Amino acid sequence: MKKSSTTYWLLFLITFACLNCSKEHPASDNEKDFNGCLGYAAGYKNSGTVGSPGTFTFKEAQNNKFLAQEVSIQRNFWNQVPATVSLLFEPSDAYRNAYALANGNIYFGYYLFYYMVNRFSVISPNEVSPLPVDGVLAHEWGHEVQFRLGWANYANNTERELEADFFSGYYMGLEKQWYWKQIQTYYTAIYSSGDYAFSSPNHHGTPGQRLNAAYTGLTTAVYEINNNVHYSYNQLHDIFRKNLEYIYKHTYNTTSLARDDNGGFKEVRYSRPVTRELIDRLKPTL
Repeated sequence: MKKSSTTYWLLFLITFACLNCSKEHPASDNEKDFNGCLGYAAGYKNSGTVGSPGTFTFKEAQNNKFLAQEVSIQRNFWNQVPATVSLLFEPSDAYRNAYALANGNIYFGYYLFYYMVNRFSVISPNEVSPLPVDGVLAHEWGHEVQFRLGWANYANNTERELEADFFSGYYMGLEKQWYWKQIQTYYTAIYSSGDYAFSSPNHHGTPGQRLNAAYTGLTTAVYEINNNVHYSYNQLHDIFRKNLEYIYKHTYNTTSLARDDNGGFKEVRYSRPVTRELIDRLKPTL
């Protein structure tokens, strides 16, 4: 699995290097109003057109294949929380975003996809990380979990968004642990998605708060693995609620999560190998 993923992403990098994100996208005529929907980023215009459900129409076949594969992985991971993922064609790069709707639809922005890759995924000319893109999709699927379970005990929208970051980090810690040496790309992407629009109802959390929420989810998954426990969605929700004050007050930055001498990260250690069987057994349930 590691070898095939690396090979694919090298092909992706070669293709991506020839692209310019400002090129026109193949937008459909299915225009949507996303006012009130849960977006990945705050402060952008809620508009765009949506492609055919479950169909990805990037200009490169490799990108279509990659996103389809990741959707399949996450659909299997987010047990009993179905969602249909489609491309969102934003008006321009300035409005890049992704949205989750209560009806089970997730719209992943065309411009947001390329922004994540261009800004955060490229590690070197020969190494590209899928984690920034994966993290956005996991964040939106976290909102679908909220919709599915009907949770309403949020003081404001920021809490709801930080919990989606928590679920995104949880997904990274359990499902994506074999990409551990690339985890800094995910940390940097989610940190950079924070905002300081405290008076806005769409405030998603500061950079440090968003990273801390994701990191709390990640360490929750690692604890689950190391201690052979299993959490339901409601138990994960309770863990987030118990850590909310800590998430608000104790914030990491990407420098404090730097690599150690062995290429790992000092704060998190897996105490045993993580097999496919173990991941499938620990996936959250209703």
